[in-house]
Amino acid sequence: MRNFEFREDLSREEFNSLALEGRQRVKAHFLGSYEWGEVSSHRGRLPHYVGVYENGKLAATALVLEKSLIAGYTYFYIPRGFTMNYKDLELLRYMTECIAEMGRRRKALYFKIDPDIRLHTVDIDGNEVPGEKNEALVAFLGRLGYRHKPLNYGFENEQPRFTFRIPLDGEPDEIENRYSRTTRTRIRQAHEAGVEVYKGGSEDIREFVRLMTMTEKRQGFFSHEPDYYQYFYDILAASGMVTLYFGKLDVGKIVDGLERDRETVSAALKELEGKTGKKAAGRIKETEKKLVSIDKQLEALAGKPRREVVVSTYLITHYADKAWALYAANDMDYGRYFANYAVYQQQIRDSKDEGREVFDVFGTVGRPEEAGSTAGLYEFKKKWGGELTEFIGEFDYILNKPVYFAYSKLIPLDHDVMNKRFRKKVQKEM
Repeated sequence: MRNFEFREDLSREEFNSLALEGRQRVKAHFLGSYEWGEVSSHRGRLPHYVGVYENGKLAATALVLEKSLIAGYTYFYIPRGFTMNYKDLELLRYMTECIAEMGRRRKALYFKIDPDIRLHTVDIDGNEVPGEKNEALVAFLGRLGYRHKPLNYGFENEQPRFTFRIPLDGEPDEIENRYSRTTRTRIRQAHEAGVEVYKGGSEDIREFVRLMTMTEKRQGFFSHEPDYYQYFYDILAASGMVTLYFGKLDVGKIVDGLERDRETVSAALKELEGKTGKKAAGRIKETEKKLVSIDKQLEALAGKPRREVVVSTYLITHYADKAWALYAANDMDYGRYFANYAVYQQQIRDSKDEGREVFDVFGTVGRPEEAGSTAGLYEFKKKWGGELTEFIGEFDYILNKPVYFAYSKLIPLDHDVMNKRFRKKVQKEM
């Protein structure tokens, strides 16, 4: 008989210790960290930091986020599931029973988990291939009483069910050789354009928000209020869990360089005047094409400030063995200089230097052919040499069946209302 003990209200150090010190033994995710509970408390969710001890040693933890509903009811969400070894089925059963008992005490209709567990191994196109399989775990969760939600292929659920994960094993050159040829070319073009990548701090969140707002207006979506990014950054930065990246260009230098190139190309074209023959005609055509390209770039930069301009930003978080690229925004007036590629390259390099084992692009679609406007995002993330990862999905453990099923009918309506509010907000600001 194993000796388990369930404890509530663990301290920060105690709660995070399992993920940070047991990286090889447990499935850890920043969404299961103490700090994410603090972020969530600003969004109307009450965090509970619970754990299971075996013979006095911490064996599992769970960040339980409690959300109030109507009539005094609540529900629990445990983002990315429990931090534990999911092969230990007896421990999984005990944790489930303890969370259920805790939920009943707090009038929870149900609790939800969406574990950071691969369903099965898939290739880059999403086809199942030999490798890791966890259908048996899905079946076991069903026997424990969990209700497996329908598998989704987009961003409909609390967290994306698909992502690309870039392994950071091997030398830096080996990692970058797995990038697509197009990606490597655009990284080179970004550096040739003089893109400078640097890290910001709390005082730079306003600049991040400026680019995020610009991106949201362009793409027609709304994610968070500006103050969210400020407290998100400050809370995670206090524990060294977040990095803010920027990419900037010196527009004056670019214009000066283009004007010099124009003079050179114009002089070359003048020397070709009057020359005949197939070879000369080819050179004339190529030179004219260069001149047109330079003129288009100068036209695009006409009226732009001839100074350094921040044109790309990424906000990433890191915890235990992984890093996640959470938020990104770009000024597409300068898109042809591919600053975002230089920033992405740097954050992967830094994650490798910090000893992370995986860089997670934090979400993609599972069926890109049906993705519509998000298909471009899938293609961008695919080019970085990551492994397409399909998670096992969402599971509800129902504690009050009659009220749960009545409430579940209202959830789609609530989401539809929220989405309409977000779209109206974006349209008003455009």
